Amino acid sequence: MTTKRKPYVQPMTPTWWKRLPFYRFYMLREGTALPAVWFSIVLLYGLFALKHGPEGWQGFIGFLQNPIVLLINLLSLAAALLHTKTWFELAPKAAIVIVKGEKMGPGPVIKGLWGVTVVVTIVILGVALFW
Repeated sequence: MTTKRKPYVQPMTPTWWKRLPFYRFYMLREGTALPAVWFSIVLLYGLFALKHGPEGWQGFIGFLQNPIVLLINLLSLAAALLHTKTWFELAPKAAIVIVKGEKMGPGPVIKGLWGVTVVVTIVILGVALFW
């Protein structure tokens, strides 16, 4: 059976995400994928530079010392921290933790995740600086 009525299609403008602050923040958080791609490309470039010996590595170091690259790397770090913060705030909602029959609030889970992040970061920096 066919109908002559047209289906209702709600209009969706390209700026739908600008209407509410929640949507704007959502788009900002999803946009943190672009700096992650930048970091991945820089990391691959560093690996290939390391493969090509001391001259290649010196070229990579010179690339990293460019003020524009330094600024992009700082923005990438800020984006990674924002993504980490929002991810850690979502983790307690995805995994409900029960201790001694009581449902644990989100605070301890978030603090535990940040604690692990800080400890792992310190260990990696310690190995990188003193090894």
